[in-house]
Order: sequence, then structure tokens, then C-alpha cells
Amino acid sequence: ASSDNYCSPTWTLTLRSYDRCSNLPLLAPGNDTRVNLKLLMVDADLATLQAKQPSKEDDEFGYAKVPFSLATFESVIFSTLTKGGIPDTENGTVSYGIADRCMSNEGGKDDFTAAVYQSKQLSEAEQQQLTEARKKLNPACNGKPAPPAPQKADSEAETPKETPSETFQQFMRYLAAATAFYEERYDQALADLSSLHSSDQPWLKEAARYMAGRTELNRAQLQAFDSYGYPQLDKADKKALLAAEAQFKRYLQEYPAGQYAASARGLLRRVYWLSSQPHKLAEEYAWQLQNPQSPQNNATPHALALEADSKLLVSATPDQLQHPLLLATLDLSLMRDNGNAGAKQFSLADLKKQQPFFAKQTALFNYLLAAHQLYVQKDAKAALKSLSADIPAKMSYLDFSRLVLRGQLLEATNDYPAARKLWLSLLAVAKQPLQNETLQLALALNYEYSKQRAAVFAPGSPVTEPAIRSILVHTGASADLLRQLIRSQNSPALERQQALYTLLYKDLLQGQYQDYLRDHALLPADAAKYSREPGMGAGNKPHLSLFTWIGKKSTDSYSCPSTVEIAKKLAKNPQDPHGLICLGDFTHVNDLEPGNAITARSGGILTPILGTAPSDFPGAPFSRGEAYQTVASDANATPDQKAYALYRLIKCYATSGYNHCGGKSVELPERKAWFRTLKSRYPRSTWAQALKYYW
Repeated sequence: ASSDNYCSPTWTLTLRSYDRCSNLPLLAPGNDTRVNLKLLMVDADLATLQAKQPSKEDDEFGYAKVPFSLATFESVIFSTLTKGGIPDTENGTVSYGIADRCMSNEGGKDDFTAAVYQSKQLSEAEQQQLTEARKKLNPACNGKPAPPAPQKADSEAETPKETPSETFQQFMRYLAAATAFYEERYDQALADLSSLHSSDQPWLKEAARYMAGRTELNRAQLQAFDSYGYPQLDKADKKALLAAEAQFKRYLQEYPAGQYAASARGLLRRVYWLSSQPHKLAEEYAWQLQNPQSPQNNATPHALALEADSKLLVSATPDQLQHPLLLATLDLSLMRDNGNAGAKQFSLADLKKQQPFFAKQTALFNYLLAAHQLYVQKDAKAALKSLSADIPAKMSYLDFSRLVLRGQLLEATNDYPAARKLWLSLLAVAKQPLQNETLQLALALNYEYSKQRAAVFAPGSPVTEPAIRSILVHTGASADLLRQLIRSQNSPALERQQALYTLLYKDLLQGQYQDYLRDHALLPADAAKYSREPGMGAGNKPHLSLFTWIGKKSTDSYSCPSTVEIAKKLAKNPQDPHGLICLGDFTHVNDLEPGNAITARSGGILTPILGTAPSDFPGAPFSRGEAYQTVASDANATPDQKAYALYRLIKCYATSGYNHCGGKSVELPERKAWFRTLKSRYPRSTWAQALKYYW
């Protein structure tokens, strides 16, 4: 178990490795397998998707509608009807662990009572006695002994005056079998149940056959789970599993639409899982997918996908599967880059062997071929030739996946205009949930990587998602574009404020000091009210009060002026020691260490990530580590300035020994030399006396 459930999105359409935090509404290797399988289920009309605004928590972690975390997909986006009234005894559709056999006690009580009152062979007194006896059945489960039965009153303890009927005795034998089942006395339970297989009471005969299968299954799994509920399949009783399979098949043969047919069919999956028979298990999942309305179908699409993922797909190999939906889901997961250079790769030959199983799903197979060419072979040109450009009036999620992949391939071959034309044409027909939001991301990536960021913010732009626009404002927008947004009456107020924050931040921390002095006048009169807000949401108000800082003495007793005065000093002399020290302290106090954008490449193919293309804003990010080194080596710096710069330089490596001030890191001997210089040349300074260690 892990307490770290932190999730934030990666804004890309081309995830090459698994990322539970960044799923997309298209068939992709980086998606969780449950997402891919459920998208295929949606296309098969087994479920639907619904697009909702991200929760407050998701918004704080920087999410919009797309990408989405696995948790959000499972709890909000994927929508399926619950099949009611179907027993889910030892089926275990959600968890690995051993299911409590007593789950069926209450439902069994109702079924037993109904059968008693439907029987014409029982007297009223027998019916009453049987229902009372069933109510008193108190199973001993979870290792706890059953409480003693209530003491009978004298009148109840008397022997019935009338001779019990044969039917009464049959119902009593069933109760004895149920008691033995719940108390794990399986031999006795089977003996009593077998005596009822020829009963003239329809319910008794059916229930006895069904319970015989459950009894063998529970016997089989007695040692199959450890104390924490994790499976130890090698310890399952194989003989009992064979018997359970035979009993459930016999039941389904005799009662194909029986009262317990759905449960019996579901329990067969558990038999095949416990007995490590992936071929048979896969066949059962395929049957469930193909027969959603059958009385023997016992799982919602949601539960079925979770179960198939945890009990089959996690360990299956392609040769064990035949159903196209299951095969496609597994294939996509095998196309991931797992970071292991020595791992056996899922080859094109492996994929082509599967073609007969996709005879009725040729479009899906063609998509898998193209995806393999991009993600595994890294041959975008070949993939582009094999992929249809047809745009249907109503796009399934497979159609959508194919067309998005086509756009990705066009961009991978640097044909950004053709890809942009495709994105814009798809927007007109993207009507299913989350398709429009995905295309907005695609179009924004296209504009960014083709150096046309301003098009995202042009009047009438289809890119309206605030989170996408916010990322581009904060990352690569040029100074001129930011100023246009600030002055624009068409831009939302929050976007104008974000643009102002970004402009001032980059002016000051990317060396545009004259611009900072001019742009500082754009701050609103109430800027001091705009304090830092927690989280990364696009709806957060920018921290404009940062630039109202008027300067103060730091906790290390070094006095600095306001940001305006710092900018004035550095505008006159970019190497001004006091200006560099104070800009360093400003970034340190306010935790403004700039990060470096990274754009991933895999096999020479670009993996575009929103906000990571080369910026249009001039200048390099400020590094206070380099600034302190500049001051420490500046012949014109005062002794106090040099001493403080050395002090802060050494503290950059506290307490881990790793540099957290930016710039190139130095090794321990050089840090030791800084420490000795501080102590020997400036021994009377406050900072030399305060510093006792170097790291």
C-alpha cells in the first residue's frame, strides 16, 4: 500500500509509457488498460461516457476535462447501468481476495422462505416451523464461532403431534446442508445436497445443484489466499476445482435461465482463475462481452473490466486471447515503452498473427497496426500511409482514435499545416463526450510547436479550455502577446491577470529589467490583495502581490530594496552585486526557482507536451546560484557582499548536499573551498560566524 495518491496530468497526446494520471478518450498505450477496454465497450454500446467539470481537488492538481486520472474516469466519466438482483457470492468481480461465503445468507433466506410458502405439500404448521428454523440459521464466518441458538420454550420443544411430511424433511435436509456449508463442513454439505438432486420440489432441486458447485469452490479456495487476502493460486485444491466446474456446468445445462444461472456462470470464471486456466477464463470474459442481455451475464461493464484487468490482462499473453476487444487492450499495453532496454519487444509479426481474430473488426486491427508503427517501430511515415483519412459523420471512439493518430503522424513528419486542417475539420463533427476537449489540446499543441501561439488567443479561436490557455500563457508566450492579452477586452479578466503575472515574472527573472520597470506600471492599484493561492488550477488568481514587495531585511540580516529598485540597479549594470544578491533573495524567499522545460524524444520522434516547446520570451531563467558565484568572484563587490554571497552559496547545498539554487552544481571540494574562504577572509562577518558546516 502507498499513501502517495498525488496525480497531475501530462498535457500530451503521445504518452509512450503507462501513466494512470494522464488518460485520454482514445485508444493509446499510455492509457490504463481499463480505460482502453471501457472505450471499446462504449463503442460496443455496453456503456457511455459523460463529460463533467473536474472536481475541486482535480482542479487544484491542474486538471481540466482532458487528460483525466484513472480515479476520475472510474468514478465520474464512465457511466454504466447496474444490473440489480444478481447474486455475487464468491464471484469476486472487484477484488483479488477470498469472498465471504456468508454474503449469500440473507438472499438465501428470502429464497428459502419463498419456496416454503409456494410448496403445496407443506402444512401451515410445517411452513411456519421451517421459516422459523431458517431465521435462526446464524452462519459462522470470518473465523468467528456462531452464537448459541436461543433456548426453545417448552411448548416449542415438544415433539410435533403430526408425522413430518417427506417434503418437510427435504427442506430440513437443505437447511442442514446450508448450515454445514457456512460452517465449512463441506463433506457433510455435499452429502445432504446430493440427496436433493432428485427432489420433487423445483427450488430445492435447483438450489441443491447450484450449492453443490459453491461448496466445491469454497473447499478449493480454503488455502488459496494468504492472511492478507492475496492469492496463492498454487495452493488451490485442483481436484475440488474440477468438481466445482463440473457442478456449475451441470447446473447451467439443466437450468440455462435458472434463478442462479448468472451467479453460476460468474463463478466459473473464478474456477478458471483459481485453477490458472487463462484460455478458459478469456473465453468467459469474451462470452460476457458478447452476451450482455443473457440471463447468465452477471457483471456490469464496469465490474467486468476491473475483473478482466486484475485477473487476466495483468498476466496474459496474446496467444491466450481471441476476443478482439481483449486482444486490442492487451496489445496496446504491450506497445508501451517500459524503460527496459533488454525487454522482449512486441513485434509486428506477433501482431499480424492475430489478424484472423479481427475478421469482423478490421478497422480496429488496422488501427493497431498503425499504432505499432508509431509507438514500437517509430516509423511515422509508414504508419501514415496505412491509416485511413475518412471522417465519418458520427465518430466512434475507435474512429476518433484513428483520426487523432493520423494528426499525430502528420505532426511527427513536420506537416503541421495538414494536421491543423485535420484538427479544425474534426472539431465540426466531434460530438461525443470529451472529443472536443481532446481536439482543443491537439490544436493548442499544433499552434505551440509550429510557433503560432498567438492563434490560440485570437478572436474566435476554438481553444477555449481555460487550463490549456493558462499553460500557454505561463510558459512560452512572447512579451508582445502577453501585453496584448493584458490590454484585450475580449480576454477573461483572470487570463489578463495571469498574463500580467507572467510578464512581470519573466521580465524580472529573465533579465528584461528595462521592460520590468515599464510593465510594472500595469499592476492594478489593489495588486497587494492578490496573494498566493494553493494548488495548480487554471482558476487560481495569480500572485500579483509578489511584485508589490518593497524590500526588507532578510532573516540572514541582509537588507534589500523593492523589486523596482532591484530592477533599476540591474538595468544599469546586470552584474551589480547588490542587485544580484537581492534578486537571489527575492526568488529564495518567495520560492521562485524556475524549472527547465523538457520535451521528450523517443527514437527521433518528437513527443509534444503542452508548454514545453521553446519559449518566445527572450532571456534565460535567472539562477541565484550563478548570481552568488558572480558576486563572490567580483573584484568590485564589497567584503560584506562577498561574504554573504559565499554564505548563501554554501547554504544552497544544505542539508542534502544537492544544489537547490539553479545553475551548474559543484563537487564537495569546491564547496569546502568556499567555506574556508568565508572563514579565513571574512571571519568577523555575521555570516562567517553563523555558518558552522558545509554540505
